[in-house]
Amino acid sequence: MRILLRATNWVGDVAMSLPALKALRASFPKEHLAVLARPWVADLYRLRPEVDEVLVEESSGVHAGTEGRRRLAAELHQRSFDRAVLLPTSFGTAWTVQQAGIPERIGWAGEGRGPLLTTALSPRLHLGRHQVWKHLLLAEAAGAALPASPDASWTVSAETGAAGRAVLTAAGWSGQPFVAAHLASFAHAAKRWELPGFAAVLDRLAEEKGLDAVLLGSGGEAAANGEAAALTRRARVLDLSGRSTLPEAFGVLSLARLFVGNDSGLGHLAAAAGTPTVVAVGPTDPDATRPWDGPRGDGRPVKIAVARRPTPCAPCRFDVCPIDRRCMTGLDVETVLEATASVF
Repeated sequence: MRILLRATNWVGDVAMSLPALKALRASFPKEHLAVLARPWVADLYRLRPEVDEVLVEESSGVHAGTEGRRRLAAELHQRSFDRAVLLPTSFGTAWTVQQAGIPERIGWAGEGRGPLLTTALSPRLHLGRHQVWKHLLLAEAAGAALPASPDASWTVSAETGAAGRAVLTAAGWSGQPFVAAHLASFAHAAKRWELPGFAAVLDRLAEEKGLDAVLLGSGGEAAANGEAAALTRRARVLDLSGRSTLPEAFGVLSLARLFVGNDSGLGHLAAAAGTPTVVAVGPTDPDATRPWDGPRGDGRPVKIAVARRPTPCAPCRFDVCPIDRRCMTGLDVETVLEATASVF
């Protein structure tokens, strides 16, 4: 049997879908398991031992628009998949695998795509549960046995760790212990904690714990990282904005003594790697999308903390706050430092 897993589109969701990926491989150890992913997460799936093949959906290139989606469907048809498991909930993903002629098509109902699926699960099944279960329930519907406890841990290979070390060294890292930080959260403005707050936390960690600061992010996040670096007074800051691939950034995260940042994909990767992790949460729902803090398959202790200021309007899940961002502006430095003290 040939199985296609249509991957999620965001880095954090890659980490939260790990238990589902592991369940599919454990239940179908000899079957061909391919992952179809967007370019910015495809390299992460190439690091996973469960995956036999990674296919890339070039949504801004050859697979853009209606004709591009037809082209993708034709490409999938040629590969003769028997079963497709769709982690995203969009109409387009269901239409593509239906047009590809894949006999079994499993996904969540909604957006009018139910008739395109052979198994359409009701979203009510995952309401009020952490996102890992949203993905695991699809794996179960595809015939995978559910684990006794979801395992979102990710053992970082020696090669990935070495790639991270090489990026750090090239940027002038002295070998000192460091806190990795992701401060910008470029895609979702409402999720960003204040840069002066982050700068104060980095200074305190330098002063009290002797940690340098390594700022991670894309090239588009360089301005925010530069502003945060300029606000620090005691921390030695190394800015890696736009200077690492996602797998290299993962290697950097695995070498960090601590991660501090917004509720973003890099926080989920840090937690998966086993790095003590603190995320500042505002408009998102930590019960549903915090880095998974269940038992790790490698037996290492789980060290994950959420720093937040509860407000009546949160979680709103808005990308841009329509009022005053009180869930983030009201979060104080001491609350974040207390969270770091609980894990490090």
